[in-house]
Amino acid sequence: MSLARQPVLLEILAYIPADFTRCSCCERMLDAAEVGAPVHQEIKAAYPPEIVEQAERLAAWLRELSAQYGNRLHVRVVDPQSTTGFFKSLRYWIRRYPAFIVNRRKKVAGWNPSDVERLLADEVSSSGGKR
Repeated sequence: MSLARQPVLLEILAYIPADFTRCSCCERMLDAAEVGAPVHQEIKAAYPPEIVEQAERLAAWLRELSAQYGNRLHVRVVDPQSTTGFFKSLRYWIRRYPAFIVNRRKKVAGWNPSDVERLLADEVSSSGGKR
């Protein structure tokens, strides 16, 4: 009997502009009303440029990870200003963002993609993604 491997869990605590987390139903509604582009621009302009740049860089990196790991990786993005993000910050003693938590055990604080990728590779190869 073979056990199915669990995907590696990557939790990311990062400030994410509201524009990056809109649901597909809202997106279709805005497009149907032909106000999608102005709404995107207005929301984007409301955030400091460094937050927008960080979110775009994170999104691009997550697309790369998704292509590399596929269903062996489960990603959960949490805003540190949310209740969940606040408690995760306390639990893992995180003070810098973005922060990355791998399988609820190992963490990397700050933008260090190579350190996170090394942890992910270790988890995928050694434990088969077990949580």
